[in-house]
Amino acid sequence: MLCSNDSKTLRQSIESLAALSKFVDLEIIVTDNKSRDGSGEILRKLLKDGMIQQVIEQKCTRGKGRQLALEKARGDYVLCHLDCDDTFSAVGINSLIQLYHEKYDGMMMMTRRTEGGYSNITIAPRELILGLGGWRDINWNEDWDLWARAGASGKYVNIPYPYSDSPHTFVTVRQDRYDSIVKRMRARYGKYRDCYRIGRSPFAGDNHVSSSQALISWVAKVVVNLRREKLTAVSNPDFKDIN
Repeated sequence: MLCSNDSKTLRQSIESLAALSKFVDLEIIVTDNKSRDGSGEILRKLLKDGMIQQVIEQKCTRGKGRQLALEKARGDYVLCHLDCDDTFSAVGINSLIQLYHEKYDGMMMMTRRTEGGYSNITIAPRELILGLGGWRDINWNEDWDLWARAGASGKYVNIPYPYSDSPHTFVTVRQDRYDSIVKRMRARYGKYRDCYRIGRSPFAGDNHVSSSQALISWVAKVVVNLRREKLTAVSNPDFKDIN
């Protein structure tokens, strides 16, 4: 799990996921992005109480944070992209785990919620993720980048989100992080830059692109090229995270 200034939802998020231990042998590892809102103190208390097993405190990108947690993990399987600003249904996640072992064991299985806020859950063997190179040090699209590499190896499957037995109980839409024009522009630049780094188009389909989006995209592309920041693209750069 990742935490970045999530003190408002942190305890409830961890407690909802920890309830999964009624069904499976579970360890919870959280990478805290040096939160400044008291999240660190809450995490240390949860660690002391045995609610979570490890806390990593490091300022880093989302991709790096997930990779740090992966390297600490001891289980054979990884349940990931569950972060500390959302809350979960242990029953729903357990149903997802059972489906995975029944039909997709050994694969990387992803399901994505789009109604009521975007969020996804990914399940895969730890050794598969490590074999793919894990998460790369990017802040945006780190999940897509991992799925694309799994797809290139024939190890990826996307399933419809189980709304009738949802693994989420609440998904936070963090618009408050982009409450100014400067923050929104900075976030957009970061997204476009990381897209160009991994060989993904920053724009989907026939979506209208505004003049400001086009300008920021051009700047991001130029910066990536000048700084030679491109990462090795997957062999199928047109991979889509749907079936």
